[in-house]
Amino acid sequence: LRMIAGLWDSGTGAIERPKLDDILFLPQDAYMIIGSLRGQLLYPNLERSVSDAELGEVLNRVNLPDLVGRCGGFDVEFDFEKILSVGERQRLAFARVLLKHPRYVLLDEATSALDRENESSLYRQLIATSTTFVSVSHHPALVKHHSQVLELTADGGWRLQSAAEFRFTQDLA
Repeated sequence: LRMIAGLWDSGTGAIERPKLDDILFLPQDAYMIIGSLRGQLLYPNLERSVSDAELGEVLNRVNLPDLVGRCGGFDVEFDFEKILSVGERQRLAFARVLLKHPRYVLLDEATSALDRENESSLYRQLIATSTTFVSVSHHPALVKHHSQVLELTADGGWRLQSAAEFRFTQDLA
């Protein structure tokens, strides 16, 4: 996923992918810039202009309604790695997706620190957009949010099947 997202470029072979501007990558440990809450939400497109009302609305949608108050507004600078939990950082990263509306999102264990209710809410919101998403996860509960599952097997093989047909194996559950 990191190669598809354009973050890694070592190795051999070829990858066909959409334009990098059309892809957003959400890792397990969401990247946080040192800066303002506005910057966090708009990253990586910091030059965009989005109203405070829209920023506040998206924070409510990702279950971070009190974050503006905790930060003293949208423009006070913080080291967000130090003030947010992993789950809060993951929800903030999802807020970026909801604000940017990318064509593609690559999610690498991007909800691993969330309870099932928050995780399900974020995926339902993502499904309601026109964004195509690919998830890597070990959570059986996420399968219901996908149409297909690509399972990588222990012997180096793989299986592609519909999410309705997919069953986690003993090794993955």
